Amino acid sequence: MDRLEPVGRTRGSRTAPPPQPPPFRTDPVALFPEARRTCPGCDAPVGRGRDGRPGRLTGTCAFCRRSFDLRPDLAPGTLVADRYRLVDLLARGGAWLYLADDERTGDQVVVARRRDDARTPELLLDHPHPALVGLRDVVDHDGMRLVLDRLHGRPARGPLGPVAAAAVVGAIVPAVTHLHRLGLLHADLKPSNVLVTVDGPVLVDLGSVRRIDDRVSAVWGTDGFLAPEIAPGGAGPSIASDVFALGRTLDVLLGAPVAAHLGRPRAPTDLDPAIRRATAVDPGLRHPDARSFADDVTLALRGTGAGTTLPGQPADHGVGVPDGGTLVHQDGSLPSTAPVNPPPSETGALPP
Repeated sequence: MDRLEPVGRTRGSRTAPPPQPPPFRTDPVALFPEARRTCPGCDAPVGRGRDGRPGRLTGTCAFCRRSFDLRPDLAPGTLVADRYRLVDLLARGGAWLYLADDERTGDQVVVARRRDDARTPELLLDHPHPALVGLRDVVDHDGMRLVLDRLHGRPARGPLGPVAAAAVVGAIVPAVTHLHRLGLLHADLKPSNVLVTVDGPVLVDLGSVRRIDDRVSAVWGTDGFLAPEIAPGGAGPSIASDVFALGRTLDVLLGAPVAAHLGRPRAPTDLDPAIRRATAVDPGLRHPDARSFADDVTLALRGTGAGTTLPGQPADHGVGVPDGGTLVHQDGSLPSTAPVNPPPSETGALPP
């Protein structure tokens, strides 16, 4: 009786290993500058090069001795939700962003990881806004993932002139107001989360979106754009803290450093009174909402001298009561040496 050979083998040969998917076309090390690598456990600097050797995305933190792995958490070729095939890396923010092919529609999309497992952004599926990156799907794949429109553009950067900087911020104010009307906060407003496209500035990065009344979830943000009350034991994120971040975004686009110790102060402008009000330490002294901040900026640009004369905060301005239990995590500052782009035309204006 003849002996049967195992399937996939011939006499005297070994089983061939399964084919491996090709690596991502983009090197993750190139997308994740050493200056932005921090330990997930203690936020200490990690992955730094020395002795002429580049830093690595894996290793052990020298401060807390915890192992870290900052490499992409999904492999090239992964099929997410039986539909979205990962083909490349796009960027690294609070988590990795992946470029994927939607195998049902043929579109290219962006797959981003939520910083928690909440499905809060689902509300945006039925409530899009032209100045807010489009949300296509919310799926569970080793954690909550957002499937977003693929946009082409560049992050907003300064220094810009007052009219151009105000136009960039003014373009995203309707998107911020849209979120607030839905009972949501963006919670991580900053220039690098504004993508300047051929159709105008668009607010991106929905990974930090949270409910206005959420007082228990961990807080994610960026040093330099976090309001003072976003601290352990503080009131936490609110409409007032989003206004603060808008004010700091305008300030940085005008040329201010992300933090005072990172550079020289910029030259004064007519927008400074509106920025000072938006970034007041006391949230009750800030503009009551994003639209009021934009109106104040418009008045300052017109040179009417009427800036910061709007009514003060209402009694309920969305700031909660300190509970002493809020966890705060900052995902790192913007680079202090951002490249300077030629300012757009100074003839722009804020949208009505």
